[in-house]
Amino acid sequence: MSGYGEPDWVNSQQNSATVDEANISEGVTAAQAPSSSSKESGVGKGGCALCMLSLMNMGLAALMSALGVLTLIEVHRTGFRDLSEPFLASYMILFALLLFLYEIMWWSPFPAMNKSMRKNFGFMYGLRGKGLYIIFVAFLCFGLGKDASIKEMNYATGAAFLAGGLLHFFVIFFHPELAMKYQAPTAGLLSDSAATNNDNVV
Repeated sequence: MSGYGEPDWVNSQQNSATVDEANISEGVTAAQAPSSSSKESGVGKGGCALCMLSLMNMGLAALMSALGVLTLIEVHRTGFRDLSEPFLASYMILFALLLFLYEIMWWSPFPAMNKSMRKNFGFMYGLRGKGLYIIFVAFLCFGLGKDASIKEMNYATGAAFLAGGLLHFFVIFFHPELAMKYQAPTAGLLSDSAATNNDNVV
């Protein structure tokens, strides 16, 4: 019997008796609350969307590098009539490599590289800065325009980069909860104890 003003379920003995009397068949299992480990590991809608965004950026970087290399090969084969095309192709490779290295660091920590990248290219460490960077690189492709040796691939790469940059801003403005979950690489920037707690940046 519970005390004055206390409900009957407060008494633990009576509560356990009620649980024992429940008629549960063998095929029925009780629903369980989601574990906190799944939230901490980044698995879920937000973590999966950010992972796909990172993989898309790596694919864009590979496409831009291929375009730069093919442009240099084509210019070398046809002769150097204009120096602007090989310079733009070299910048394409350089900018694509920069984006690819950042995305690699997002997946796996490289402390020394992360310190140098953060110091020189800090704008890459957020979705807004990275989106603007991708849009800027898209206009490198459009800058070649009709003078490009490989016009179809040039325009396709520029359109893909432009769409990728706009997708970053779509996430920022229309899904701010995903943008808030984004964590830039921190390896080498924090103390050792804090860095071990933040190794999983996904």
